Amino acid sequence: SCKENADDDNNNNNDADDVAEMCETMYQLSGKCETNMNMGGYATANEAACTYIEGIKIIREGGVIRTSTTKKSKGAAIVIGLFTTVAVLLGAYVYYLRTKLGRAKINLSSGGGGAYA
Repeated sequence: SCKENADDDNNNNNDADDVAEMCETMYQLSGKCETNMNMGGYATANEAACTYIEGIKIIREGGVIRTSTTKKSKGAAIVIGLFTTVAVLLGAYVYYLRTKLGRAKINLSSGGGGAYA
């Protein structure tokens, strides 16, 4: 919790607020986008992280996390298409070999006249 304990003075510098020093430091170092905030004349708005925050903004629709803008990758589509084609062709070849072996009858017990050493 970020609430300062009344009996704990570790690293709180005896300040007047009720917020732990660790939480104050984390907030001061965090990225902020205070573009539309009314600072009340106390400080200027910190807009150092506005572009970063805009870049990672997500929208949740029906429990699915989606980015606000999506880009299609032509290279990824080609790789997916090739992979799918190869997988289907390999599956068909495996089926062909399996049915061919299933139809072949090999008799290993016949005395075919050859002697093995």
